[in-house]
Amino acid sequence: MPHQHTIDELTSQSGTHLAEVQDRLLDRYQNVPADRIQQYTKAEAERLADRPVQAFVPILVERAVRNRLDHDSASR
Repeated sequence: MPHQHTIDELTSQSGTHLAEVQDRLLDRYQNVPADRIQQYTKAEAERLADRPVQAFVPILVERAVRNRLDHDSASR
């Protein structure tokens, strides 16, 4: 069974990439509460934690969270 990485392990493995992703999302979605963006970012990073190629995790996290936030905005 593959080791499940924590968000802290992912952040250290990916350098500051996930933090940068979160910062970009906070800048882009200023009308969305920061805690919601942080929650979505953490959930997506944890969902992708067991993927074999971790180099792609930050971009996949950013895309997934943007899609979710765009969908949330459109449904209001």
